[in-house]
Amino acid sequence: MRTIAANDLVEAVLDECHKPLRGRMDRIAAVVRPAGGSEVRLFALLPDRLRTQEADRAFLLCDDRVVRLRDDSGANAGGPATPAERTRVQRLRLLLDVATFGPLHRATGCRRLGDLEFELSQPEGPPWTLRLRPDNLLPAALAGPDGEVRIVDYLRTSTTWIAKHLELDGLGVCDVHLELGGLDWTPDFFAPPDEPRNTAEPVLRIAAPGTAVAETRSPTPILVEGRAAQWICVPDAGTWPQRVAAYKPLHEELERQDQLIAGFPIFWQEHGRHWLAAPFRQRPDGPAFQAPDGWQIRAVPAGKWLVVYPKDGELAGKLAAGERLLREALTQRGLEPQGAILAQPFVQLQEGEPSPEKLAAPVVRMSVALR
Repeated sequence: MRTIAANDLVEAVLDECHKPLRGRMDRIAAVVRPAGGSEVRLFALLPDRLRTQEADRAFLLCDDRVVRLRDDSGANAGGPATPAERTRVQRLRLLLDVATFGPLHRATGCRRLGDLEFELSQPEGPPWTLRLRPDNLLPAALAGPDGEVRIVDYLRTSTTWIAKHLELDGLGVCDVHLELGGLDWTPDFFAPPDEPRNTAEPVLRIAAPGTAVAETRSPTPILVEGRAAQWICVPDAGTWPQRVAAYKPLHEELERQDQLIAGFPIFWQEHGRHWLAAPFRQRPDGPAFQAPDGWQIRAVPAGKWLVVYPKDGELAGKLAAGERLLREALTQRGLEPQGAILAQPFVQLQEGEPSPEKLAAPVVRMSVALR
């Protein structure tokens, strides 16, 4: 790294790792699994706004203030966090900020400290320290006033290097899944602690094929206005290794052409055949997708959808429960379906096979279009 001038270092690292993501990493959602701990969902406007959600508790961080949004009894909404809870939420914010390379994206200047170390000036507050891996441009660690986060491993795509496993004192080595597109929160989602107006389940737009109104993870079927989207469709071979092999090239081609990934992979059955699709949309003012020869593209129009998130159980049980709930709702409400029932397990097939632990208790979105 001695050959790169300090003034060029930040641009070089971001071009190598996040070139198609520039300007989009401060508004982020993520799923984090700390070492030996349960899964935590994070929603952030970095660097100073964060909501965390676990099975029995949720917190809001605004600047350096942390309040409890709810606990497992539904009480204590708006109450102060304990010192231990405050510290943990701040650590999660630090972890997510580094996972998204926030200090690099915000850097206003760079000064060399050593062969592999650089000081990054920030718009506000003290500088951060960046340490690179030997012989490449991948950050090994970022350290700020609240601590150092070490990047243990990366997810490599055709156009990016995304921090995948990160280590922070107090959390250990954490598995991090970033959700990079289609996020849109209600205006009060990050309301200041002294004005808590939205203390229920986090509300965000989850696209599959893309929702035009806020959607909660409702365990009973709800109506959703869906936006138009496109799907790349391939036969579903039925095993996770085969699904990864089929889906990964689709995801990489969408990233290469700077398309907006519009949700998790979609599974359905139609005319006796099983299918797998990668949903996407063209970015505003972005390039239109140019389908390679032989690819099957399906245009999905805007319209009404019936959506449900089955509550408990492993994947097969949730798929069966979701289909049953949707069919019952269609009958009871006199609604006419248009097309097949779709299943969206929240799995990142571009990263490889989902773990047995993931499949034992996955989030699953089930939906069906309406006439």
